[in-house]
Amino acid sequence: MKKWIMILAASVLALVLSACGQTATPKEDSETGKEDKVIEKSDLTIEEVMEKANAASETMQSMHADMEITQNMQMGEEEQVVNSTIDMDMILEPLAMRQTMNMEMAGEEMAMDLYMTQDGFFMKDPESGDWMKLPNEMYEEVAGQVAGSANTQVDYSLYEQFADDFKFEQTDDEYVLRLKGSGEKFSGLMKDLMKENMPAGMDEAQLDMISQMEIESIDLEFTIDKKTFYTKNLDMDMVLTMEEQGQQVKVAQKIKGDISKINEIDEIKVPKEVIDGAVDINEAMEQQQ
Repeated sequence: MKKWIMILAASVLALVLSACGQTATPKEDSETGKEDKVIEKSDLTIEEVMEKANAASETMQSMHADMEITQNMQMGEEEQVVNSTIDMDMILEPLAMRQTMNMEMAGEEMAMDLYMTQDGFFMKDPESGDWMKLPNEMYEEVAGQVAGSANTQVDYSLYEQFADDFKFEQTDDEYVLRLKGSGEKFSGLMKDLMKENMPAGMDEAQLDMISQMEIESIDLEFTIDKKTFYTKNLDMDMVLTMEEQGQQVKVAQKIKGDISKINEIDEIKVPKEVIDGAVDINEAMEQQQ
């Protein structure tokens, strides 16, 4: 899920950077169609706003995120709906994270809590309620992936054909970027971006799944603060299809994310009771053998 967000964010950044010279119009009310009255009007172009947003992201050291995710998967007559919420604090360097995820699927609810700091990687077993200490290699692997995703080098020539596919609006306090896409050309773009940003170790089956993926529709909205140029909100509505085990799978996914407390979180500590009470998963496995 997080990989999808990273890929889509990179695609929007590249798309808007390819459309130089356009300034933001007043934001339209989604219900009435009327434009908001903007007193503090900015004449910055999309290129200038995104360059500033990209520079601001380089200064981001910590953040809080709240996310709501709905995923509907259909394969033949089978249908699976998963509703999730994520509450997360993160410090980027050195990597530290506190996360609570609640998931509802097939009438059952599950909560997952984790801490990840240099003290270790701890996860709460959703069934037993006991804390487990995961191998240190997992912390190092996740930290490496986060560091690698900070690379924003992209081939902007991929996005020139999409220059007219987005809206650029503003309020007194925010820039709003909306992008709608569908069809073969957008599927091709997404496949290229996924392959460029895919994590190390993907096998041939996963690569084949990407090659068969088709984007039916995608609707994105990013909100950027006018003063700080930090991204504040993300809304995504996407429908895609792919082949799995000879059957077509249709996935409809909605994500709503709010980002706050940027650079306000100085420390994430693993509670002492978690450290003292956690069962080392390696030791537990050795005892079972």
